[in-house]
Amino acid sequence: MEGSKYLALAERMISARGIPLTGSQIIDIANEFQLLPYQSYETVVKTLQARIAEDISKNRARSRFIRTGIGTYFLRNLVGKPTIFGEVRWLKDRAPREKPEHPHRILTVPRNAVDRSRQHLGWDEPTRLLELGIYDYQSEIKQDHVPVVTAVALRWREEIYSFNVGVHTHFERISGRSSILLRKFLDEFDLDLFETDGTGATSSSIRAAFPVIAEGRRARLETGKLTRHEKLHFYQVANLLSRKSSVFSATTDCFLLVSTIDLSSLYDRPPRTHRRLELNQAEWKHANLLERTLTDEDCRSAHIFGV
Repeated sequence: MEGSKYLALAERMISARGIPLTGSQIIDIANEFQLLPYQSYETVVKTLQARIAEDISKNRARSRFIRTGIGTYFLRNLVGKPTIFGEVRWLKDRAPREKPEHPHRILTVPRNAVDRSRQHLGWDEPTRLLELGIYDYQSEIKQDHVPVVTAVALRWREEIYSFNVGVHTHFERISGRSSILLRKFLDEFDLDLFETDGTGATSSSIRAAFPVIAEGRRARLETGKLTRHEKLHFYQVANLLSRKSSVFSATTDCFLLVSTIDLSSLYDRPPRTHRRLELNQAEWKHANLLERTLTDEDCRSAHIFGV
């Protein structure tokens, strides 16, 4: 189905039911009434959710759809109107306001639920913590919450990609300091526009590293408009994520999901990386030399993890 047909189908199913629906519920209803062509079920659901998310992101107040929860959508013209199931309202019933400073909604978790005394192994253990999270605008993070960030290191054989964090980063506390971690907030794009592990952590990690090791604008990454070659490379990188760990960072006041992307199997020599605004004086360094140069406690933690 073309993108517009996905949106038309979603509008028809939500209108018929009169309640907010998830992507899978929309497809289930459409499939029950034989309104779908023969396609892979999971592919159709993910594409439908991506098309709705794109429409909301692109058209904002002009979009016919609204979110009433994570992955749950409703029709703007039905808000506040009586349906056979009663009246459905926004989750946050409030008047329109000005566009926030940082328009993307990022995942935050309760501060008092974060165990700061230990380093977790893997990404499975903090799953319950992430389930307590909420999405809110970056410029409006609640005092009792901390943002969730993926922090990925690039490795080629025994060499690690090192750089000075630039002035354009959102992590002002480490700006100008030596680091090996490419950081990225988890946001709703990771859930809506890319294949995900259910939290968006994998997609977020890839998006943090991808602009460094492959050409392509970030805007095209976020709208899903990558070339055929770039899409192939994007999902290949997902399979390279390893040595996953999680830890609270006192330096940046974030909950970090740390991982490594080992590029040894893709390149015969250290890859020529592409500069981003967040990176300065980037170079490949032997792992044994890192302890002499890193000043960021998160990078030292990542080195302990075996990066």
